[in-house]
Amino acid sequence: MASDFYSQFKESEIFKAVKTKESPLFYWVKIEKKIFSFLSIFSFLSFLFFYSPKFLGLFFLSFSLYLFAFLRDLFFEKKLKNPKPKSPIDLLDFEVAEALFKTIFFSREKKINSSLFLYFLLDEKNPKIKFIFGRLYLPLRMLKEDLLREKKEGDFEEFLKKLLEKKEKIKIGDVLYLLSETNEVLKNFLVEHDLKSEDLKEVADWAEYLEEEFLEGKKFWKWENLVKIGTLTREWTAGYTILLDNFSFDLTQKVKKEKFKRIFVHPVEIMTAEKILAGKEKNDVLIVGEEGSGRRSIVEALARNFALGLSFPELNFRRVVYLDLPRIIAETETIEEAEKILDQIFQEVITAGNVILVLDNLHQYIAQETQRTAGVIEISGVLSSYLPHPEFRCIGITNFEGLHKNLEQKPTILNYFEKIEVKEVSEKETLLILKDRVLRLENKYKVFFTYQSLKSAVSLSVEYLPALYLPEKAIEIVDELAVSVSRRRNKIVFPQDVVEIIERKSEIPIGELQEEEKKKLLNLEELLHQRVINQEEGIKEISEALRRARAKITLKKGPIGSFLFLGPTGVGKTETAKALAEVYFGSAEKMIRLDMSEFQNLNDLPRLLGKPGEEGLLTTPVRENPFSLLLLDEFEKAHPNILNLFLTVFDEGYLTDGSGRKVDFKNTIIIATSNAAYQIILEALKEKTEWVKVKEKILDYVFEKGIFRPELINRFDGVIVFKPLTKENLLAIAELQLQKIKKQLVEKNVEFVITLPLKEKIVELSHDPTFGAREMQRVIQEKVGNPLAKAILAGKIKKGEKITVEPENFEIQKIR
Repeated sequence: MASDFYSQFKESEIFKAVKTKESPLFYWVKIEKKIFSFLSIFSFLSFLFFYSPKFLGLFFLSFSLYLFAFLRDLFFEKKLKNPKPKSPIDLLDFEVAEALFKTIFFSREKKINSSLFLYFLLDEKNPKIKFIFGRLYLPLRMLKEDLLREKKEGDFEEFLKKLLEKKEKIKIGDVLYLLSETNEVLKNFLVEHDLKSEDLKEVADWAEYLEEEFLEGKKFWKWENLVKIGTLTREWTAGYTILLDNFSFDLTQKVKKEKFKRIFVHPVEIMTAEKILAGKEKNDVLIVGEEGSGRRSIVEALARNFALGLSFPELNFRRVVYLDLPRIIAETETIEEAEKILDQIFQEVITAGNVILVLDNLHQYIAQETQRTAGVIEISGVLSSYLPHPEFRCIGITNFEGLHKNLEQKPTILNYFEKIEVKEVSEKETLLILKDRVLRLENKYKVFFTYQSLKSAVSLSVEYLPALYLPEKAIEIVDELAVSVSRRRNKIVFPQDVVEIIERKSEIPIGELQEEEKKKLLNLEELLHQRVINQEEGIKEISEALRRARAKITLKKGPIGSFLFLGPTGVGKTETAKALAEVYFGSAEKMIRLDMSEFQNLNDLPRLLGKPGEEGLLTTPVRENPFSLLLLDEFEKAHPNILNLFLTVFDEGYLTDGSGRKVDFKNTIIIATSNAAYQIILEALKEKTEWVKVKEKILDYVFEKGIFRPELINRFDGVIVFKPLTKENLLAIAELQLQKIKKQLVEKNVEFVITLPLKEKIVELSHDPTFGAREMQRVIQEKVGNPLAKAILAGKIKKGEKITVEPENFEIQKIR
């Protein structure tokens, strides 16, 4: 096949183009253009200055030679480099064919390998190659050295066969992508640098897109480029909008200043909005979506299309203007005065005939009498009289809460609008936006973003900032990075920079494990047992779940871990949760606690999930603090339908709140506690039943009584039965409690000696099989804490003294 291919390649049109480039007529053409261009300019300026015929003659000669070189270059670039395909080989891009030509010429053999071809393809002078490897921050020379050392032969034929299967133009990106999957050197090189073949293809496509944009921009004769030059005549034909201009922001002017930058998101929604606005009746649009989901990008895309004349004739060259309602309110003294100005502005919109008005956060200005906010005007009365007018085209922007709470209560207003719901932008679309945005940021702040940093900004913001929406949250990250990195010496943005910002914003540890954190995770059982006595099974399961989550070895999408703690009161269920929040999450404040006995009726559901205008007791704390421990006390007492909500939480790791927002639970640990079947535990303790059988009996009991459904129990990562506390356990708990008092006295320079008889007496007074160790804190507070407090206040205990508490009557004794 190799010899057949070489003969076919030599007969192809693209091969002729490569050979032609080497001919004297075309080889020096670009240098000739530069030389004769300089001579033309120099001779013409000299003629103007000296007015000498010699310089005029030199100008005509050099300019003629420049035109000859220019036409040759144009002929080569437009005609020869892009021949009409007569065979699959002609689909090769010129740069690819040139690399293939060099490979064949260099090898001078029938057999060559793909590594040699890749070596010649990776021309360091090629702008695309420089861009691709620069963005990926890859050492190109190191790769080329590895390629030259490759001795493998015979893989080139298979590679060519796969490459020529493509039925369209074969560009550098296509070749690199295929080689990244077939060439061992490139494949291993990418793995070493933590990259995938898709990353290489993505950056190659980015380079191709930028080249196409540049070439399209040079075609000044195209309609889109001619329109960008602009004209004043259209604006002169429209009516004056003096008052509107004073109380508005002209988005069309912003689009022009930003050189008509492309909008990559919501193409369907943009087209739908154009169709609605172009209509004769009901031509007002209501864009509904959450903050940061790209609602305003749709409006910007509309402004761009209108300014470029790329939309419907009824909309082309119209101005898109944001009405500044807060400024109207600020500059008027009464509501009546504000409404009068608003009325005049709406009249100007109709008279001008070329304005599309944008009302941002429309829900804030459309409200029932009881919902009105101080300092905000209600515009439904003025607006409703203008919405039916065919020349009054309006775009309203709102969120789902505002739609349900305010706008749906005003059907006379809402009926004039056609609603467009905006979903969150995809990760792929967000990456496109970032690629375009960072080029502007790099120019402004003199920094450089690696592709990996952009990819991390998207993926990590999705995973760890669930309360915010794409693309806005990713845009905020790259904007912040541009500013912060511009202040340091090394102005290259790496993925680690993204990690640091996400960690700060989310308060979640996501970077590489530090030694201190590794030590904490490996010794988590020991750390928790400093606070929790007994319950080895529960402590072990929780610790293992945390280690799996932090090492990112998980088999499900749900929370870090979800556990059901079963057992009688006072055995350490809640204390285990508190200890975990403090040891792993860093603070007891990271624990969100809900008493599920407060949600025994289905009517309590809105309190849990929230509703428009009201926060949810469950959803709001988790949305605001996604890295936390959620403790659901007395889980069994909640209404069965409320318990069913947690099926989705345990399975998928999210819940939808009362306003339709997704709340993420993937970075929480959920612990549900229950006293259900505690009688079985106490009976088993008396009868000394094996603990494995006790757990089986408890589960049989809760299923039989309908306390929990099997599908709910099965979704927990672990169902842990807490054992009743033995006397030894209670003594250890007493020691822990008394140690807290001892530490407080140390701060007062007083030494408190804890004796075994004191601990035994406390256990005796507080122990109850039904309540476990729950009474112990009250007993210590009453019998030890109160006498100590009185003695300190009375001055009976002085600094430097050593004391103990006598167990019989709990009197304070000084030790000499």
